[in-house]
Amino acid sequence: MTTNKDADAIDNQAREKVKDQFRELFEDGQLQALWINITEFLSSLNEIFANNWAILSPISHKLQPVLESFFIIYKILNDDEAYEIYRKGKVVKLRESRKQVNFGISRLLSEGEVHNNSGLLEENFQRLRQTKLDSNEMLHLMCEKNKNILNMMVKQNPHLLSDSLSIVVKKMPKVLDFENKRSYFKNELKKLKRGYYSSVRLQVSRANLFIESFNQIMQRKPQEMRGKLNIEFYDEEGVDAGGVTREWFLSLSKEMLNPNYALFKPAAHGSAFQPSPQSNINPDHLKFFKFVGRIIGKALHDGYMLDCYFTRSFYKHLLGQPLTYHDIEDIDPEYYRNLTWILENDVTGLDLTFSYEAEEFGVVIIRDLIPDGRNTVVTEENKRDYVQKICYAKMANDIKEQIEAFLQGFHEVIPPHLIQIFDNKELELMISGLPDIDIPDLKENTEYHNYTRETEVIRWFWEILADLDRTHKAAFLQFVTGTSKVPIGGFKDLVGMGGALQKFQIHKSFDITKLPTSHTCFNQLDLPEYKTKEALRDKLMIAITEGKEGFGFV
Repeated sequence: MTTNKDADAIDNQAREKVKDQFRELFEDGQLQALWINITEFLSSLNEIFANNWAILSPISHKLQPVLESFFIIYKILNDDEAYEIYRKGKVVKLRESRKQVNFGISRLLSEGEVHNNSGLLEENFQRLRQTKLDSNEMLHLMCEKNKNILNMMVKQNPHLLSDSLSIVVKKMPKVLDFENKRSYFKNELKKLKRGYYSSVRLQVSRANLFIESFNQIMQRKPQEMRGKLNIEFYDEEGVDAGGVTREWFLSLSKEMLNPNYALFKPAAHGSAFQPSPQSNINPDHLKFFKFVGRIIGKALHDGYMLDCYFTRSFYKHLLGQPLTYHDIEDIDPEYYRNLTWILENDVTGLDLTFSYEAEEFGVVIIRDLIPDGRNTVVTEENKRDYVQKICYAKMANDIKEQIEAFLQGFHEVIPPHLIQIFDNKELELMISGLPDIDIPDLKENTEYHNYTRETEVIRWFWEILADLDRTHKAAFLQFVTGTSKVPIGGFKDLVGMGGALQKFQIHKSFDITKLPTSHTCFNQLDLPEYKTKEALRDKLMIAITEGKEGFGFV
């Protein structure tokens, strides 16, 4: 008679045998050759259908097994849980799938709807076949080269991200479109909400909204925050069908930034906020930060938008992503320029040390970045380490307690692994919503330097901007102003450094080999005079979706 223990032992032996077989195939190069062929095949389709994805849609269900096969084999090699997928018979019959896809492609080609450009990538793949790649490198290659097809399939079949393509969410979320990530995020939250039928009832006054909301929310257990919110304002009749709760979130988000609570301070341009290092002037500041974390987490959980915007570094703290020295530009543009100068010039003789001045309630104190830092000179050899440490001190160490308290409340509602699939720009859109951007209004409130409104590249620019969807328009606004917030009075009220009015500016850049760049404190776009509209579109999209990142912190 076979016991459960014996069955488990047999199952483990079978599991290891399967994994050993795949490892052997991988080590002798057969599996790499298969993966390169799959990647090449799908990349060729990407070239063929780049300008007309609708043509590919009728056969996308036949392409799906080809794509899934790669990720299932990867999971078998790298993830014990993936063995269950293999054992249940979900391993793809790759040969048959490719035969079906090739039939579909051949039909389309024979009908003259597309041109066969599949040989365009052959040189690159010949080089890859001669290079030994590990499974993670192959995963990166597959996702980067085929993100268009991958996103199209996920859009048609969202469940893939919870099944065979789950490794993409775990290891390569950056290749997923924002809408696919947001859909996955909402679906996973729905799973967490199952079983929470109790409601959270709050009765608050408008005059004392923050404190009364704080007192009632913080009495709740963390698991209760998944229940439905019901808000009632004193002396106001009516059933909360969602509108009252929406108003409560919007009003409360403004109160979070109220200077009377000393929790946040405005960044240089005044539209975004950062935790204040001096928030401890308020004896309850850490309790308040935990409360704010719960509120922002609950708004994300329930799909409500907030009227608050934060600095790039603060969003990165929420995401658990590394900071770079570029992130300090949001907080102090002048200091950022000084640090950039240090990195680009010889610092010998400047008398800089590994220390900095900080103010505590009107008293200036010296803080060391390393032991005895005030007596350690910054040199050409160690200046990068100095920039890293001083930026980390100002953006992380000085507000460490505040960040930890906020995250404690936030993670009670939103698990870290779910929110970490987004980048800092996407998180802002998740919290504050997609803005309505009036392109004609922006155009009417734009200043030009070494360009005119009639310059050809400028006309192309406005045509391209008008054709973008709401997500990419928001990404553009974030790129040039540092936030997706649209001024209440329109773009004539756009502000720059120090809160002064500063219209959107387009400056001519004289190197057409470079991407467009931005200076968010001045709402300035530096735009090269590209030769074609297609080149402008490609360069602009790379700039606004990739952004600028420098070295991070160790």
